[in-house]
Amino acid sequence: MAQTIIEAAATHYAYGKQVQTRALRDLTRLWVAVDRNNILDSWQAQLGSATLIVAQAQQAVAEDSIEYSAAVLEAQDAPAPEHQVLAAGFAGIAYPLGDQLRRPIGLEDSIASPAYKTLRAIGHGYTVDRSMGIGLDNLLLRSQMQIADASRQAEGVAMATPPVRMHYVRMLNPPSCSRCAILAGRTYRAQEAFRRHLGCDCRHIPVSEALAGEMTTDPYRYFNSLSPEDQDKYFKPTDAQAIRDGADIFQVVNAQSETYTTEGGALATYYGTTRRGYWGSLQETRNRQGKERYGVAIRERLMPEEIYKRSNGNREQSLRMLEDYGYITGLGQNPEGVVRGPGVGYLGGRKPSYSLDPATGSWTAASRNVTD
Repeated sequence: MAQTIIEAAATHYAYGKQVQTRALRDLTRLWVAVDRNNILDSWQAQLGSATLIVAQAQQAVAEDSIEYSAAVLEAQDAPAPEHQVLAAGFAGIAYPLGDQLRRPIGLEDSIASPAYKTLRAIGHGYTVDRSMGIGLDNLLLRSQMQIADASRQAEGVAMATPPVRMHYVRMLNPPSCSRCAILAGRTYRAQEAFRRHLGCDCRHIPVSEALAGEMTTDPYRYFNSLSPEDQDKYFKPTDAQAIRDGADIFQVVNAQSETYTTEGGALATYYGTTRRGYWGSLQETRNRQGKERYGVAIRERLMPEEIYKRSNGNREQSLRMLEDYGYITGLGQNPEGVVRGPGVGYLGGRKPSYSLDPATGSWTAASRNVTD
């Protein structure tokens, strides 16, 4: 059952990419015809055609999303939707780019933006050729996102109409960035929108509540499927090396979200440094200050990049430091995650019993099988 749904999702995604490719090809033809001596007015003259291309692509993927959702429901013997979903309602809309809410604008206004971006690039001293390239990149990226979001929104509405509780499972479309890799397999309620970055092409697989637990994804399997060169490309060289050396992929990737440079010039992270975090719970902490919610470790938590820099090629030292700073946990590399702070974490719905080894300063989980 799960494999059948995954195959259907892959087919649905492939069709969406075909629609996107055709639309981006037609948009490129319009953009290269822009008069470089009169960029703004020239693109304004093409704006109606460009907006129509995106809107038609939005409707095409929305129609496929509605049909795909119905097929997935049928495959799971779920009740049919109680209401008809119209694909046209998802076309001609400018969806917010990225995962932050911004002031809503019309689709035509969104498609007009690349011309202004091009003019700003020229104003900053870029050549006209380079500036036109920047504008084209922006046009294709925002159009790709608008088309993909029309598909996502149509799926969300279609899956909200059946009289049965549905969930979404996040599916990767490799190659994927490190942030998406660790979110793969995460389950969401049907009404929730998942966070994505610009250019993100992850999809949600709609599944019934009973099947959601079967749709899991192993970020380590994805990581190991990449060549060392691609591991370095999508995870950063030092982060990829840390994972190859046995570090927990979630600790490594999440640490990137809160990096800073210390007064001494070292690269460090705030991630996991509070009393509730895995690494912070093992450290001496100070009381919270200002707007801080929890006490924070007095000691700075170095990033893997800084660790490898300081170990200067000494593998034994780098491994010791990776463990010292909470990247190698002693709990193995579990695709479901091994730590969320002391005494917290789940495996198959069971809460493991954590204990602190005074000799090593490491947490162990009695109910968990440690993997090599």
